Amino acid sequence: MNWLLKYMTNSNMSKLKLLELSLLMLLVIALPSLEAPKNVFLVFYVVVALYRQISTKELHGWQFWDWLFLALIGSALLSSIFAGITPGDEWKGFRVLVTYVSVGWLVSRANYSKTEMSWIFGLAIVGVIPPLFWGYCQYLWLHTKHDLQLHSVGHVNHTAIYLTIIFGATVGASLSLWQSSSLKIRISLLLLSTLLLLSLIVGQSRGALGVGFLLAIILIALLSKQVKTKWIALSILALSSLLAILLNVGIVQKEIVNQNNNNILSFRDKVWNVSLEASRFYPLLGIGMDNWKLIKPEDIKKSVEKRHKTYDASQYYFAGHSHNLYLSTLVERGYLGLTVLLVLMFAWMRQLCQSCGLTRKDTAAAYLWAGSLSAWMATFGIGTVNTTMHHEHGILAFLMLGLCLSYSRNLQSNLK
Repeated sequence: MNWLLKYMTNSNMSKLKLLELSLLMLLVIALPSLEAPKNVFLVFYVVVALYRQISTKELHGWQFWDWLFLALIGSALLSSIFAGITPGDEWKGFRVLVTYVSVGWLVSRANYSKTEMSWIFGLAIVGVIPPLFWGYCQYLWLHTKHDLQLHSVGHVNHTAIYLTIIFGATVGASLSLWQSSSLKIRISLLLLSTLLLLSLIVGQSRGALGVGFLLAIILIALLSKQVKTKWIALSILALSSLLAILLNVGIVQKEIVNQNNNNILSFRDKVWNVSLEASRFYPLLGIGMDNWKLIKPEDIKKSVEKRHKTYDASQYYFAGHSHNLYLSTLVERGYLGLTVLLVLMFAWMRQLCQSCGLTRKDTAAAYLWAGSLSAWMATFGIGTVNTTMHHEHGILAFLMLGLCLSYSRNLQSNLK
């Protein structure tokens, strides 16, 4: 940390950029831990970064990703203005979306140096350690929480999404830095990766654990430069799976109980039935962001019977939210919002495919790419069974996207 302070103090960067970077780093550290400071740092970072990027002449011109970020905010704004169910939390939901999109958008245009991006990325990883330790204390020893949670992230499923992104980023850093780093750093990254994998198991989110395992396998296959390293990493994954089964840990017990009860999806299929029916209410712009909880059984019954169908209450479950990113978007933001989301998903994947080759040419490109891939898989993979792209893990995901976009664009420009 002293090295970072010396770098920021002695570099030739402007005072405005120094303030911007400081606020972003404070935001990254506070994101999983401190609710009020996180929000303060976020607001001031957006204001300072926006002012600097408007006033400077060194930044990139308007590009495809700028249009896409604008479309995300614009479509959400329309869904809030013309919310089908109101008054509700449509403006609260809109503010949440603006926060995480703004972070990704501003970072992608910021022209940070390789060193600056590396520190932001590293702080995102290190920043999860204190709240994770406290989460274990609350869960295992103090018994003030019924499950593993990061303090500012909250609910176990949201925590699992956040940890999945950090797990992939840490695995990516371990693999890309393995040959060039000291033994101390290697051991630290390996231990942290193992702890994060253990945390996904303890968290009992089947979607997060499944995506985490798949993510690790992909990163090992793509980023490992030595066959020996690949086999060691894959062996750790296999051993973890075997031990989880042999020890009959909570997530294994949960799956067995659900199978015995013929409820593998934990009522999600019935929650999705509510979403599919509710999507008929206001198909173009939706019912308004964060308004899913306002859907009432009588509304669903009326909609079903209007189509001359028989309403069966046992086929619908009102859980407070859709437990699916795509259905949540369809219901709350309509077909316009869903279209923009799908464009984002495919554009993000296209960017990952195009920049994958850079991981062989540059170490920083490799671990920043791994962070972006982790965010993509957590958002759109876990999003099939849980509500992703929300608040803390939404900010983290778009931060990873912004870093990868910015660095890949800069690196490609330098290689031309």
